[in-house]
Amino acid sequence: MKTNFLVSLIAVIAVIALTAGMVSAALITSNEVKVNGISIEDYDVAAEAGEVVPVTLQFTAEENASEVQISAWMNRDSKNRVEVNFKDLIAGKEYVARLSLRLPSDINPEENRDLTLRIESDNGNWENTYTLGMQRIPYNADLIFVEMDSQVTAGSTTSVDIVVKNDGRHDLNDLVVEASIPELGVSKRAYFGDLVPVDECDTDNCDKQDSVQGRISLKIPSNAKTGTYEVKIKATNDDTESTVKKQISVVGSELEASVIAPVSTKEMSKGETVNYDVVIVNSGSNIAVFELVPASTEDLIVSVENPVVTVQAGSSQTVKVSATALKEGTYSFAVDVNSDNQPVKKINFTAKVSSKPLASNVVVLTIVLAIVLVVLLIVLIVLLTRKPARSEELEESYY
Repeated sequence: MKTNFLVSLIAVIAVIALTAGMVSAALITSNEVKVNGISIEDYDVAAEAGEVVPVTLQFTAEENASEVQISAWMNRDSKNRVEVNFKDLIAGKEYVARLSLRLPSDINPEENRDLTLRIESDNGNWENTYTLGMQRIPYNADLIFVEMDSQVTAGSTTSVDIVVKNDGRHDLNDLVVEASIPELGVSKRAYFGDLVPVDECDTDNCDKQDSVQGRISLKIPSNAKTGTYEVKIKATNDDTESTVKKQISVVGSELEASVIAPVSTKEMSKGETVNYDVVIVNSGSNIAVFELVPASTEDLIVSVENPVVTVQAGSSQTVKVSATALKEGTYSFAVDVNSDNQPVKKINFTAKVSSKPLASNVVVLTIVLAIVLVVLLIVLIVLLTRKPARSEELEESYY
C-alpha cells in the first residue's frame, strides 16, 4: 500500500513538472521573425554594422499572460538589449512585437552574429536565437576617442586629443580631421594619413594600421565671452565624413589695464595745436592691443598719434592726442580706448581756446630752466677762473 502511494506521488510530481515545462514551451508560437523587413528564418539576412535595424516578431499567444516583456539583443550581450512590453496576451490571438535594435559597430569586415529574442511573462518564458550576417559599411571613419578640457580661459590655448578608427570595409586614404568652435570663429585642421580596415602588422613593424591618434590645438580668442560653446570634431576624406560634438566652457579673461590722462584740461589760442598724454598701463599677464578712437567736435580737430598700440604685459605706453582749435571757446571731447572690440575706458578732455596767443606752461618752464642753466654756468666759470690764481699765490708764499 505504501509502495503504491509512493509510486502515485512520484507520478503526480512528474505530471506537474511536465505541465510546467509545457506551459513554458507553449507560451507562444513564433510565426515569423523579420530583420529589415526580411524573414530571418527563410533567408540569410545581412545588415550593416552600427546601423539601427527594425526587428519584428509575429507570434500567436498559446495562453493568457500578463506583464509580458519582449526583448532583443546581439551576441549574448543582454546589457544592450531593447524591449517592448505587452500588458496582456490573450490565448489564440496573434501579435506583432516591433523593436529597433542598434547593431554593434566594432566587428571584423564580415562576420555572423547571434540575434536573441526573448519573451518573459508571469506564466513562463520563451527564447530563441537566430544567425544574422553582418558586414561593415563601405567607408567609415569612427571618432572613437575625443578628449579635451571642459573649461578654458579666454586667450588661452586648448588641445583636443583624437583617435580615429577605420570601421569600414575599404581603406581610408588622406584622412583629415578638423576641430572647430563655430560660434567663436575658431577652426584648425590636421592630416591624419591613411587607415586600413584591419591592422597589417608583422614582428618588425606595423606600417598599416586601422587607427591613428593625433592632437589639434585651438586658440581661444581673448575677447570670448564667458559661456558654454559647442566644439565640432570632423573626420573627412573623399569617401566619408564623421562628426562628434563636445561642449566647452569658456571663462572670460578680465583685462587688467588702466588708462590715465595726467592733464585733461589745457589752454590754447586759436589755430594752435596742443598735445594731451594718454598713459595705458597693462598690469595683466598677457600682451594686449589697444585702439584709441577720438571724437572730434565742431571747430576742434582731434587726432591720435598712434591709434593702435601694443602694450606688453607689465608695461605701459604713452600716446599723444592732438587738438587744434579753429575758433575761441571752451570745447569738451573724448577718446575711447578699446581692446579686442571691448571698451576699456573713455577719457574726457577740455580745451579752453582764446583769441590771443597764450604762453604755455612748457614755454615758461623752458625759460626758467634756461635761466637756471645760465646762472649755474656763470658760477662754474667764476670758480674755474679763480682756482688757478689761488694756487699761484700759495706757491709764491711757500718760497
